[in-house]
Amino acid sequence: MRVPEFELPGVSSLVYNNDLIVFLGTYGTTLFLVYFPMGILVPSLRPWTAAASIAFHVSIGVFMGLTGFVLTMIACDLIFLSSALSRAGRTARTLGKRWTQRRAGGLRPTAAEQGMPAGGPPVDAAVPEPVNQ
Repeated sequence: MRVPEFELPGVSSLVYNNDLIVFLGTYGTTLFLVYFPMGILVPSLRPWTAAASIAFHVSIGVFMGLTGFVLTMIACDLIFLSSALSRAGRTARTLGKRWTQRRAGGLRPTAAEQGMPAGGPPVDAAVPEPVNQ
């Protein structure tokens, strides 16, 4: 945090000048990294481990400004929650189907849903002939 390229002006100096924050941050990071493999291998600990890892990487992003790194690592952390994410996806799809079925039952279909372009009749429709007088 003392490297000028990775410094959050006004905040970084407050953090690294406070002995308690440095102590808690250092030992918290060490404990997290040591117990991370166990947290991932035990299914009941996965959500807590992923949440701690996401919080850890967000703090890196806030204090050091490494946004690309943070987004990449959060995406990697979400892999550990794949079973929970797949359940959430199934629930979202089910709710979406219910919503669209309810919506379709009460409203007239639009031109696009009927297979017609939004501007009017299909392009290959017959053009009426002008009447000669």
